[in-house]
Formats: sequence, structure tokens, C-alpha cells
Amino acid sequence: MLREMPPRDSSVQASTETPSSSSSSSSSIPSSSFSISSFSSSPSSSPPSPLLQYNLVGSLLPPATNSLEQELMVWHPIAYPALMPIVASSLPLEKLLNPRRSDVLSAHLLHDAEPPDSVSPDMRIESRDDNKVNPDFYKKLSHLSPMHVSFLNQVDITSWTSLPIPNQIAVQVIALYLNNDYQVIPLFNMDLFLRDLSRNQPYFCSSLLVSALLGWACQAYTCMHPKAASWSSLFFLDAQAQWSRLGRHESVTLSSMSALQLLCMTSVTHGQDELALSYIRKGLELGKMMGLIDVASVTESAAGWLDGYPDWQRAASYTAWGAFDWALLFALHYHKTEVGIPPAIMMPGDIDLALAAQEGLSIRLPVNVQVFRASCKLWTIFAPVARIYYGQANDIFLNGNPALEYAENIYHELLTWAEELPPNLIRQPGNCHGVLMMHIYYHAVIVDLFRPFLHLTHTSSISLRTFNADHATPRMVYHSSIRQLKRLLLSYRMEFGLEALSVLWQTGVVYVVNATIRDESSSKDEMQFFMHLCLVGLEELSLSFRVFGSITRGVLGMAVRQGAIEQHQVRRARRRLKKIEQHFLLGISSDEIMARWMVDLDLAVTDPIHAQGGKLAEDFDRMSVHETRDDI
Repeated sequence: MLREMPPRDSSVQASTETPSSSSSSSSSIPSSSFSISSFSSSPSSSPPSPLLQYNLVGSLLPPATNSLEQELMVWHPIAYPALMPIVASSLPLEKLLNPRRSDVLSAHLLHDAEPPDSVSPDMRIESRDDNKVNPDFYKKLSHLSPMHVSFLNQVDITSWTSLPIPNQIAVQVIALYLNNDYQVIPLFNMDLFLRDLSRNQPYFCSSLLVSALLGWACQAYTCMHPKAASWSSLFFLDAQAQWSRLGRHESVTLSSMSALQLLCMTSVTHGQDELALSYIRKGLELGKMMGLIDVASVTESAAGWLDGYPDWQRAASYTAWGAFDWALLFALHYHKTEVGIPPAIMMPGDIDLALAAQEGLSIRLPVNVQVFRASCKLWTIFAPVARIYYGQANDIFLNGNPALEYAENIYHELLTWAEELPPNLIRQPGNCHGVLMMHIYYHAVIVDLFRPFLHLTHTSSISLRTFNADHATPRMVYHSSIRQLKRLLLSYRMEFGLEALSVLWQTGVVYVVNATIRDESSSKDEMQFFMHLCLVGLEELSLSFRVFGSITRGVLGMAVRQGAIEQHQVRRARRRLKKIEQHFLLGISSDEIMARWMVDLDLAVTDPIHAQGGKLAEDFDRMSVHETRDDI
């Protein structure tokens, strides 16, 4: 395991569990040579690509490299657990540095009867009979309870849609979503949704919500069924049509608000950013009309009409806080703020705690609810930062003297947030992927909190007031959190299979690859390792989510400009992307992909337009054309 266990008290230095073959000390780590393949093709789709040879000398992420990081590890070990070095020879490089889904994709494209034997067992969850669920299917989805499985087995999808998707495929798509994405950003209450979905009841489910959910969730299923990409487009269009037909009054429901967030998310991954912006705004507008979100006073909130109806309180808390969290994650990537005030209603789990207290009982909330509550508090801290940093007057503020003091105060709020986490949300072996994703978002927020000051000569080297370490500068905080992000990304890649079908872990990939491309302090081998790790992650995402073809091309262009990648690696990656675009995405919409979210995060500070994924992809394509002409 690669997780970090913080100390039981501040006098004991944090430790990390490393793979069993690794040493606890970096002093005795030998140099080792490995053969790895970047963007290797599956045997059934094309000849194997040449192997890239390089040495991984010593260990990845050696002990703290600056005094501030050491101070953070001692005084804030929950946020900054000590990163024990990992011996390179202990890592399964073939698993880490090759796409895990290319064999599955090839099998489906060629209509093979069975997937290749090399496919990882945890990826084989598809059913060979579209009308019959594989008996082992639910066993792989650890976040679904027996009650959830019972509800899912009762679902008749034809009660909710007339589109031609086999019932059990639809059920499996929904189940995979609930196991993966829902654990990170819930947009509705799962128990109430499944109850109504299985019983054909309209209170906490609707045909609009079902279509929007399938439009989103079918994308992650594309590696397991050749028609999933087409189903995603069909349900996406169907949900849009349903929404446009709803009248003003009948549209004001919790289900509609959840559906609009899902439509926004699908628009993002389909590369239709203007549509995404439209849907997130409509969803938040609905929430405001219902008194759920962005209301100025308690008297305007939904607390009054919800009082006395526990199920509706549960449903509203999930819908409101889920939309709030998604809006802040949207802001993190697009640098656009659409919400300012957190929901003025109970947090998820509050009603259950209150009802138990009335009966004199004490209950422990499930881990996924605890993750949701902690995430809501995290995004609440980030909300005012987003308004200031991404607002029209951000340049004026960030160039002013109070800006660094403001950032330092927010940083202490974030450190306190980590210290107040319940024990099972602390990074440790056995964490669920929702916990890891929460910590990825946490360090992404910290990195962006201090990123602007790295580009201002008068603040980049100023020491923070409240830390004792020498050179406690914004740059050192940035580097300390980037190192945590690298370890989190490595842990996610090592420990999760099905959960990596979710698009949400791309935040870690994008932030780490940005730092890696510009990292002048790490060894070349370590830089190459994380560069490959990120590119493989992006390729996997591009197999399911259309927009990541553009994002990957943009990242490749950044890497070329920074001299962080060899030309033969670029050519191989380009060939892989073309195959994905030509074969895997046949039959879906040919609309132009915008990809306006920020991919070059440093450039976004000074030139957000040219930092967008689509712009970077265009630059890479022009670069490729020139290279082709030069070769002729």
C-alpha cells in the first residue's frame, strides 16, 4: 500500500506503508533498470510499440526537501503525512505505465467473443447477456449495500425511458455510477432515488433524471460495451429534449435540479462548454427558486417548507450541497464562479443525527456521508477564494499587499479543516476512493491558492508570517502540496481499478502533469515516471470521455514546449489518440469540441484564454502539421 498514516501524536513522525519489497530507508536503495512501454498498443489492435528504456535511480519522492515541508509534516501531519520513499523496483511498472483499458477496447471494436486474457480481472464486469446481470457484478461494487442491490434488481428501465437500452445494461451503468462518481460528488440521495426508481414512483426520481444520469454514466461504461458511447449521446439528447418541454412550474423539482447538474457534467465531457455553463446556471437558478442554494437570508431558505418531512430534508440536503460542491469543482477547472453562498439548509446526515438524538440514540454516519460532509466544508472554504481569484478584479486584488495575508489566513482554515477530520477520513491503508479524491481536491485547492504568487516577483519569495521555517514562501507551500498530490495520484493508480473508470480523478492527473512538466528540482527519471503516469491516465480517460482527446493533445504540446517529452513518445501518443478518435467514438456526435477548461494552470494566471484545453490542442495540432511537413 502507498498510503500515509499520520502519527498518533505530534511527537512521533508520520510513517508510510510501502510495498512489501521496499526498504524503510532510502540509503540502501540500489539503482535498478526497467523496460517500460508508453502508450503501448494491445496485440490485437496493432504491433507492439518500441520499449522506452530508462533508469529509475533511488526512490520516488524522497524525504522532505525543504524546512517548511518538514514543519508541516510535524505540526500538520493529517494534511501533510510524511512521504516515505518508495523503492522503484517495488512498483509494478507494467501495470502503472500502460493503459489498463486498451485491450478491452480492442476486443469490443473487433467484436471478439471474449476479452483478451491480459485484461485485469477487476475490469471484467460486463455481462455477456444484455438481459442478465452477471452474478459477480455487484460483488465488485463495494459501496452498494444489499438494500441497494435489491432495489436495482427490481428496476424496469422501460418505465422511465423508451430508448433502446437493455434493462440490465442500464442497471449496471447506474450501479457503476453509484459506486464511483456518487461517492465523490452525490447529486441526490441514493436511497430515496433507488427506492423510487425500482417502484416507479415520481417523488425522488423522474424520467428526466434517469435520462440525464444514463447520458452521463454510459461514458464510463464504454470500455465494457461497444454501444455505450452511442447510448450516452442518445440519453444526453433525450434529457435535453425533456428539459426543454417542461413548463416553468413543473420544472421546479429536486430531480430537475440534479438532472441539470448531470447535463452540465455530460456537456463538459462531450466538449460542449457553452452548454455546460448554461445547464449549471439553470440548475443553480432552480435551487435558488426553491430556497436551497445561494439565498441571502435564512428566511428565504427552504428550511421552512422542509421542516417536518425527513425524507424531503434528506433529499434536499443532498441535492443542494451536491450542486454546491459541483459548482465549486467547476470553478476550480473553468475559473468561473457561478455560486457564492453555501446552502442554508442542513448538511447531509444532519437529519439522521437529529432524529437519532430525539430518540436518545447515538449513530455513526456511513463513511460516504462523512466524506460528503467534509467535502462540503472544504468547498465552503474555497467558495470566497474562487469569487476573488476568478472575479473580474482579481488582478487588482492579487497585486495588492493584503493578498498574501488573505491567502495565508485561508491556508490556516484549510489546515484546521484537515485537523478536524474524523479518524476514518485520514489517509491510511484501506481508504475508499472517495477519501483519496477528497484529499486530491484539498491539495489542488492549496496549490491554486498560492499559484498566483509564484508569478509575482514581489511576493514569490516573501516568507509567510505564521510559520517558523526558513524560506516559508508561497513557492514552498506549493511544492509541498504538489508532492502530496504526486503520492495521492500514485496511490489512486495503484489501488483502484473500477474506480478509475470515473472521470473525476482527472483533477489529480492535470495538476500533477502541470507541475511535472515544469519541475526543475526532481531528477529526470522521476519527472519521466510521473509524466508517463499522467499521460497513461489521460489516455485511459480519452477512451471513455471524448473531451480528453483534446486535453491529452494540449498536455502533449505543453510537454514538448517545456522539453519534458521525447519526440518519438509524442508520435506514439498521437497515433494512439487517432485510433481512439477514429474507432472508439464512431457514431456519436461530431460537434466541435471546445474544451475551455484550464489545462495549462500556470499560463491560466496570466492568459486564461490560451491556457484552455482546446486552444492548447489546436497549438499541438499546428505543431504536428509543421513536423509532418519537415519530415517530407
